[in-house]
Amino acid sequence: MDRILALPAHDTWLGHGIVNIGKASFHARLLEGMHTMLGADHFSHLSYDRQGQICHASAASVCDQSLIDSTTEIYVNGLYKRDPNYPLVCDAVPAAAWRDPELRLLWLSPTTIGDVEYRSLLFDQPGFTNKVSLLAHWSDRSCYLNFYFSRTPLDASRAAMVLGQYGSTLMSLAYRHEELSVADRSSERTSFMALSSRERETAELLMRGLTAKEIGRVMALSPTTVVTYKERVYAKLGVTSLSEFLLKVGRGGSA
Repeated sequence: MDRILALPAHDTWLGHGIVNIGKASFHARLLEGMHTMLGADHFSHLSYDRQGQICHASAASVCDQSLIDSTTEIYVNGLYKRDPNYPLVCDAVPAAAWRDPELRLLWLSPTTIGDVEYRSLLFDQPGFTNKVSLLAHWSDRSCYLNFYFSRTPLDASRAAMVLGQYGSTLMSLAYRHEELSVADRSSERTSFMALSSRERETAELLMRGLTAKEIGRVMALSPTTVVTYKERVYAKLGVTSLSEFLLKVGRGGSA
């Protein structure tokens, strides 16, 4: 009789990430693995063009999605150039298209940050105690993956071991996921044209930086109705947060 062996499932999370590549759930699947293995509670995936401008931003959380969304939005819309790691992000020696880039493992504790406002908005207020990052410079962009800790103390030696083992795979998957996301943007204009007149007006006011209350005054609608229109806009454009919306449409010029 053939023997049946039960194989260990410690890499199941990685398989889930691969299965979900190109989908909205991709980052959440990767974070689930890092949460189990390291205790990371939040994750952000940022990409920078050769001029050091952010061209992609996504985030996931195992405990408070709105928290990481709002924190990432603050980061993307003004404070990213004050990240202590930003000089490393911009210090890019582009890898040849056929060659794997050098992978860097970076550590950042709020106790080492001298910028008081940056520390307050991006660590103290959201309750982040540490950040561990992976950075790689590809031929066309720099990818920056950030794991935030809030409820579980960071075990630095274990983080170094795990990210040393899986870091290159995580970075390659994130890079490919972003490529697929960029390919999806070829249909952005069609998606924007699919918005109703009210939805399009809401989108245009969001691009100008107005809040739901301010949009309501302009359109003579209640904030609740504006939120409904905003949710429809997000659904039709395939985004889940204001930062994603601004990067995909507001800054992409699809309107």
